[in-house]
Amino acid sequence: MHILILGNGFDLAHGLKTKYSDFLDYCKTKYDSGEAENADINNNFLFNNIWAKHFLDKEIDGDKWIDLEKEIYNVIVKLSKLSYFQDNPSKEKYKNTIFIIPKYYMDFNFNKINSYFKELTGVKNQDPHIKIKDFIKFLNNQLRDFVMEFEKYLTDEVMKTVNINSRYKLRIDDSCISLLNFNYTNTCEKLYKINFNHNNFGIKTKEIYVHGKINNYDGCNLVLGTHSFNDKEIIADFNVFKKHNQRHRYGTMENYQELLNELKYPKKIYVPVFHIIGHSLDETDHNILKHILLAREKSIINIYYHDEESHERLINNITKIIGEEEVMAKVRFIHQHDKKRGILIPIEKPALIENFI
Repeated sequence: MHILILGNGFDLAHGLKTKYSDFLDYCKTKYDSGEAENADINNNFLFNNIWAKHFLDKEIDGDKWIDLEKEIYNVIVKLSKLSYFQDNPSKEKYKNTIFIIPKYYMDFNFNKINSYFKELTGVKNQDPHIKIKDFIKFLNNQLRDFVMEFEKYLTDEVMKTVNINSRYKLRIDDSCISLLNFNYTNTCEKLYKINFNHNNFGIKTKEIYVHGKINNYDGCNLVLGTHSFNDKEIIADFNVFKKHNQRHRYGTMENYQELLNELKYPKKIYVPVFHIIGHSLDETDHNILKHILLAREKSIINIYYHDEESHERLINNITKIIGEEEVMAKVRFIHQHDKKRGILIPIEKPALIENFI
């Protein structure tokens, strides 16, 4: 049984603009008129979404989604350290306190927010209308608006650029193959016409979108959040930003669990072969990758890299996930375009024939 595991690098290898910086550049072009007096403020995504404003104003190191996810976590940590929370370790005093939070304070200027909270907590008989939980709910709703705008971008702008004549041949045994896709797009199916959902050799195969899929009929189920955290200083209400919680909340885990059970079923004798391409193996997905890669005692893990820098990073990251012993026993690192063992084999265009008269 073969399991194809895809990350955003797969889409990038096919020329798709799916980096978060691509999306923000698109938003700037679409919503930034350059003339504030001419902007439709009520319908201006960049003006109304505090996450979009923050990501644009903040110089985030790197342009991968993992970098943006780390920044979401940084925001949560900084908010949790405000005296608004820290002055009350039990969190009981202000648990049901209600505050007014003017919109112009919600720009992630942490000093401004902190001073405002101090001012409110020192004044009696406020005319309150927003609770602490409502404050966090507001932040989460703003992030969901950001996600839904991104889904529109992928649907309306990115996927229509997919060329059905791929520049590569996907070299993989598709007689019995499951797809574990950490992307939101169906690039692989659209380009390579593989049937991931069937029952062959007594093995059920799956098409699994761990973080949701664009154009989901039941509404937006895309997952965008942070790694799991157990920091005691972060109140439990912030858990809505964990990818772990979102996977369950938006219903993306059941197919994954079925594949996991299939791999763990002891009476079926086979050696699963994992093919990991375009995934950074970074920390926000460590737990889910560890479960699937160690589900069976005997397995083969092929990790494909595109340059030497990524090669070294992937060695380090997979070692953090499954440990040196498992890496030594199971993992093979292969250049993704290698003509003998690679998975994305460039299709050579026929040479132009010049007509001589």
